[in-house]
Amino acid sequence: MTMDASTVGDTTVTAAVYASRELEPAILEAIYDHGSGIEFKPFYNKANDYEHAVRRDFTEAVLQEFPEHIRVFSHRQSLDGNEDTQQVEAVHSAIHVHDILNTVAEPPAVIVDGNEQQAKPFVAALGGLRDDRPLVAHCQKSEFYYPAALLADLVSNHLAHRINSTDTMPRAGELVIPAPRAKHHRGQDWGQAISATYRNSPEYTPPTLPALRGNTVRERVNCWYEGAVMPHEGVDEPMSDSVTRVVNALQRNGYDDLAEKLREL
Repeated sequence: MTMDASTVGDTTVTAAVYASRELEPAILEAIYDHGSGIEFKPFYNKANDYEHAVRRDFTEAVLQEFPEHIRVFSHRQSLDGNEDTQQVEAVHSAIHVHDILNTVAEPPAVIVDGNEQQAKPFVAALGGLRDDRPLVAHCQKSEFYYPAALLADLVSNHLAHRINSTDTMPRAGELVIPAPRAKHHRGQDWGQAISATYRNSPEYTPPTLPALRGNTVRERVNCWYEGAVMPHEGVDEPMSDSVTRVVNALQRNGYDDLAEKLREL
């Protein structure tokens, strides 16, 4: 499970993508297919590399393929106060994870985009909602490493632009996916989570996961395959930038077209 937030003007939108490793190739394939018209390149591009108007249709097309795997909260400073966008993102993310944990038998691993300073307030906010905690890791520039994180980046940025462009909150049905204001619609959870960020927070210790960084697209594809995170810039690169094993795995699972795209990198 991955989260990402975008702030445009006074609007912050946090998107969570709940997707298994088995679903990620489908997300990656959809991003390649719908992004071909604007030459969007996963593992290389992110939302802010393109003007919103240029990527609007592309983002909505991808979003519409996976609506059941995406959850969104919004926050408008003019309506909700609180200008601390990092705190808002942490609280939004905590409520997203809390909701997922209440509906699944097997807790997912949670990847927080950014460094430890992003992970710590999230862990604190989640502690205000529940005692148990899933595996939580942080990954800098996660949108370059995980297709699900790239989807969260695209969705949060698109909806932040869309909501901020109106004087009032868009009504239900005006957005491709609902983006309720968490402070208004989830007031009790918001209050508990935000209060917890002011208390002594639970310790956050990064888990023992493969830690790699990719300086090229092929290296980042390998990091994704390994299930690696980049906790900081000082970690090593993959031993090889060959994508053969990734291509073979995709072909075994029926993703022949996607495998060919990666082979050509």
